[in-house]
Amino acid sequence: MPLANWLLAAATLGAVVGFGTSDALAGAYGIAVSLLMAITTLLADLVAIQWGYSPIIVIAVNGFFFVIDCVFFAANSTKFLEGGWFPLLLAAVIAFLMLTWQSGVRLVERARAKLRQPEEDLIETAVSRCQARLPGTAVFLASAPKGVPLALTQFVKHNQVLHQRVVLVTVVIEEAPRIADEDRAEVIEVIEGITRIILHFGFMQYPTIAEGLRLASSQGKLPGIDLSDVTYYIGRETIIPSEDVPGMWLWRETLFAFLQRNAERSAALFLECRQDRSLSSARSSRFRDAPPPRAVWFKGIVQRARRHHCSDRGARWARAR
Repeated sequence: MPLANWLLAAATLGAVVGFGTSDALAGAYGIAVSLLMAITTLLADLVAIQWGYSPIIVIAVNGFFFVIDCVFFAANSTKFLEGGWFPLLLAAVIAFLMLTWQSGVRLVERARAKLRQPEEDLIETAVSRCQARLPGTAVFLASAPKGVPLALTQFVKHNQVLHQRVVLVTVVIEEAPRIADEDRAEVIEVIEGITRIILHFGFMQYPTIAEGLRLASSQGKLPGIDLSDVTYYIGRETIIPSEDVPGMWLWRETLFAFLQRNAERSAALFLECRQDRSLSSARSSRFRDAPPPRAVWFKGIVQRARRHHCSDRGARWARAR
């Protein structure tokens, strides 16, 4: 949010300096405000219908205000060439970036789903292939509440070993402002020594995995786990645009790759880890297409190590990259 606020401030100052006078800004301001009123009315209709109000009553009441908003917008549209184009162009660019991000994330998750192993494979690996166990607890962050996280797949592939306790954590943001503490953690026992935890947060809450694990432990849902000695593993993908991957044009894939490289890492946000004095195993990853079916192939080995101190004393964060 601080970055977004600074960008908004820079755009506002740039618009004021670019137009020069308040008279020159009048056309842009009129179209922006009148169109915003119309869009707000439409969104209010959708929310009211979602809340269970009768569509006939909603359309009758808000439709009256929507007609007035459209009249205001039509009156201001005559100022399109006098600066009214600026808010429309700005809105189109931002909407295009958001749609590109949405489509890219959908394609990435589709590729992850094709690579993600089922839980049955993890159980077989734990029982037959990984007899030796490392001391302590390993927490693997998972983007989906089902299947095996790709970071765990790579860890077993390169090390042929598992920790004594393995916890698979998924953070889910619900369509509610706040989630009560008693409904925060959903614990599923996959097999002895392997536990899946789904942490539910509201969209008005600040999601942190450490807080969710502490809450689940205090509620007796994580017996035998010492949260002061936990190693966190997360995955990081590198997007490589390819003409062979359907879903987006190559130049849009390039734009999405740029956005993804510069996006704030959700895992760092959830973990609240400090980047100094840290130890992490890093893995380079690669997205590419392979027929058939289309999939994302991960290649890489451990590259470097740093220590990450999280909010829990003594906890370590190992980042698969």
